[in-house]
Amino acid sequence: MKNRDIGYLIKSINDKLKVRADAELKDCHLTLSQSRVLAFLNSCGGQATQKEIEDFMEVSHPTVVGIVTRMEQNGHVVSWIDPKDRRNKIVQITEQSAALGRDMQRRVAANEKRMLESLSEEDIETLTGWLITIYDNLNRYEPE
Repeated sequence: MKNRDIGYLIKSINDKLKVRADAELKDCHLTLSQSRVLAFLNSCGGQATQKEIEDFMEVSHPTVVGIVTRMEQNGHVVSWIDPKDRRNKIVQITEQSAALGRDMQRRVAANEKRMLESLSEEDIETLTGWLITIYDNLNRYEPE
């Protein structure tokens, strides 16, 4: 690899993860982002508000609306306006995709294990700490 800039390496790792995940998920008619939503919904007991999904994924409202709309079209989720608070839209995993949500959690864990297989537990803890620090540093500053 010619470029060893940290930002470039992080982006390259993310790109590889996305390409591999999208290829694995193609048969399920899911993208990586959609699989993350399924795994998140599964971890929340099967449903969450769009706002909770936005916060989890750290993306904008229009982005989540697009993801949820495509997932509804493919039968992975259903959504409705919260009768208790009409400002909220609730998103629920469908019965047919509940098992898929559990599978997404397993795939994420397996991919993470594969990605870190040559690192010791101590290395993983150190790396995690560094990545959290970098992430926090970036959150502290507004774009110029």
